[in-house]
Amino acid sequence: MNNFKRFIALFLVLSLMIFTVACGTEGKIDDSSNVNNPNQDEESNGVNESQEDVVLLVYSGAGLKKPMTEIAEVFEEENGIKIEYIFAGSTQLLSQIELSGKGDVFIVGSKQAYETSVEKELTYPSKDVAYHNPIIGVPKGNPANINSLEDMANPGVKVILGDEKANAIGQTSQKLIEKTGLTGINDNVVAKTATVNEILVHLESKNADAAIVTEDSAFGNENIETIAIPEDINIQQIIPIGALKASKNLDKANIFVDFVSSDRGKEIFEKYGFPSVK
Repeated sequence: MNNFKRFIALFLVLSLMIFTVACGTEGKIDDSSNVNNPNQDEESNGVNESQEDVVLLVYSGAGLKKPMTEIAEVFEEENGIKIEYIFAGSTQLLSQIELSGKGDVFIVGSKQAYETSVEKELTYPSKDVAYHNPIIGVPKGNPANINSLEDMANPGVKVILGDEKANAIGQTSQKLIEKTGLTGINDNVVAKTATVNEILVHLESKNADAAIVTEDSAFGNENIETIAIPEDINIQQIIPIGALKASKNLDKANIFVDFVSSDRGKEIFEKYGFPSVK
């Protein structure tokens, strides 16, 4: 009987110990959980602060590709801000800017095209960078013996022009034709292109006898010869640059605009045959 009583007492003690341990475990929160992690806030803040590097999206005229490519390399190295380009004709660029509602900077080879972007409230006021000088381009050897705009209007001459609805050089070509009255140039057009670079391809392939291009676009091209257009009839194009109102990185966009329009940026443009705006 005494043994039985001792057994009952021992059983009750063990049961009480098990119950106490179970309750203690149930009320305790695992230290490894996020709920009681003292470092959680610091870790979360660290993730929020470590943002990806800013990348500026720049819409650029196709004829500006050479200087703008070098400018991006120099700018990124000095400022740690990456540049991504969309190169195209001015009309296509304006359409993309308007439809996408995205981007940071617009630079184009036509003051008129930029003013259109301002009128549409897509851009802020611009800064002038350099000039596009229209010239006559002919294939190497000048097989059709073209020496002037008048020669481009002669019957039988095959002419390539930029599309006035698509790019700055096309618009300027039509202004030159209107200014000189040489409508025969339009009569001789065998093709119009969306960009000035496409005009050069036609000349290099000798698909045309002559074209109106920009001095900078033909700069250093051994397969193309150039003829100057007299200053009294020529129409220079100013290259403007400015920030887009859609930019989510406006402060950095303006840093890029300032760099391109600075003496340093203009020196790079001059390197590729663009006279700078003083």
